[in-house]
Amino acid sequence: MAISAAAAAAAALSFPRALPSPLQPRRHRHRRRSAEPPACAHSERGVTFDPGSAFYRSDSAAGRDLAVLAATLHRRAAGPSAPFLCLDAMCGCGVRALRYLAQVGADFVWANDASEALRPVIVGNLSRFERAPDRRWAVSHLDATRLLSERYLRREYFDVIDVDSFGGDAAYIRAALLALRIGGLLYLTSTDWRSARGYGSRR
Repeated sequence: MAISAAAAAAAALSFPRALPSPLQPRRHRHRRRSAEPPACAHSERGVTFDPGSAFYRSDSAAGRDLAVLAATLHRRAAGPSAPFLCLDAMCGCGVRALRYLAQVGADFVWANDASEALRPVIVGNLSRFERAPDRRWAVSHLDATRLLSERYLRREYFDVIDVDSFGGDAAYIRAALLALRIGGLLYLTSTDWRSARGYGSRR
């Protein structure tokens, strides 16, 4: 079952004190309210979400399509022997993480973005798919290199690591490879397409 797979995935990972286990909702002193999905939603390949204040390029949907396709094929090749774990190191509004859950069928997705201001948007979008406490995702707000390095030091490895950087992605490759499971898939892309293809180039 999906819940047992999520429990196994969560048990294999450790979380910073500021980040609750994906199976445990946040506890507040006041009465807790479930995160409501944003009212204004976009749609990408049948998945609804709200970009909020995050940088979002609809023209990059093809790149996200390839990420979903590659992860789906990789999961089929890996087989069901262990939970399939994905990490989106720079998730923005969370559309990539959402598609890994909804379309790849990942057992667990870790969505990270350095901006804490985007937390309501990310949580709201992921809550469209699954809500606490029976969720298969977690959200953090750490520097991507720090997050990846900490996963390696804790020997927590992922089947898919997605790094969609704004600017060059060379600085994240080493840390990403260290946190990647042997035989895993590292998907690198650049939302700011000019940095990957040359400034102003359209060829």
